[in-house]
Amino acid sequence: MTTAQTTYLPVALATMPAAEWAAGIVARHSVRTYSGQPVTSDQLDELDRFCQTLPGREVARVEVARQVPAGLFTGIAGGYGRVRGATSALVVVANTSALAFEESAGYIGEAVILQATTLGLGTCWVAGFFDRQVASSLVSLTPTERVLAVSPLGYPEPRPRLGERLMKRAVRAHSRRPIEDIAPGFNEATWPAWAAQGVRLARLAPSAVNRQPWRFELESDPTEIGVGPVASEPTGQLVVSAVSRGPEGGIPRRLDCGIAMLHFEVGAHLMGARGRWEILDPPRVARYRVVPD
Repeated sequence: MTTAQTTYLPVALATMPAAEWAAGIVARHSVRTYSGQPVTSDQLDELDRFCQTLPGREVARVEVARQVPAGLFTGIAGGYGRVRGATSALVVVANTSALAFEESAGYIGEAVILQATTLGLGTCWVAGFFDRQVASSLVSLTPTERVLAVSPLGYPEPRPRLGERLMKRAVRAHSRRPIEDIAPGFNEATWPAWAAQGVRLARLAPSAVNRQPWRFELESDPTEIGVGPVASEPTGQLVVSAVSRGPEGGIPRRLDCGIAMLHFEVGAHLMGARGRWEILDPPRVARYRVVPD
C-alpha cells in the first residue's frame, strides 16, 4: 500500500512581519478612488524588491506595473464601481498548469497587498472587471501563465466618490459573517490561541462580492491540541474548505481562500505558532499543521 505524498503550498512564507500585517489587516479597506498622484519611485522600488524575494514564483507571482493605462480597470456596466485615478498597479500572475495555482495566487497576492498597505498605499483586489488583454501586456507571460487578478496602487482620495460608496453598500463591503459561521464549533475558551487569532484575522479577508467562501475546522478536540509536550509550545492542525456561497462569477473560490489563508497565518504567527500548509483535494483547500520549533 502506497501513501499519498504530501504537497505543500509552494508560495508559503517562512517568515513575515506579522504585527505590521495584522495592523494592516484591521485598518485596510478596498480603495477604488485615487488622487491621481503618482506613487514615488522609492515606494515602487521597495515593493518591487519585495515581490522578487517571494517564494514559488514558478507557480504564482506578483509584478509591479509602474504606469498603467486607465483602460485597465473596466468596472461594471456603465463604469459602476470602476477604479479611477490609479497610475500604478499590481498584477497577479499564475501558472495554470501548476498544482494549487489559485490559492497560491490569492495567498501571495495578499502578501504584497499587505506590504503595500504598510507603505501607506491604497489597494483593491480586482479579479473580475478588468481588461485582461491590457493586463497581459503589462507583464511577460509564459504559455501556461495568465493574469488572475490586478490591484490598483496609489494614494486614496480622502473622500470616495458616490459610485464607490454605492458599490461598497451593494456588496456590503464592511459586513462580515459571524465567526461561528466560518469556524463551526468556535469557542473562545477552548480553541488554542493560534487558531482563534488566525480565524479572527481570516474573517476580515476580502473576497469577490464579499462572499467569504471559506470555512475553518479544527480536526481534533480543541481541548487536546492547545499545546505540545512543552507547555508553551503550540501544536495542532486546522483545515480550510471552500464552500458554495453565491455565484462563481468567473472568480475561483480557491483564490479567495488563499487570501484568507494568509490572514489566518498572520494570526497564528502573532501567537507564536509556525506551521505549514498542506494542499488538499476539493472541496477542502488546505490544512495548516503547526510545526513545533
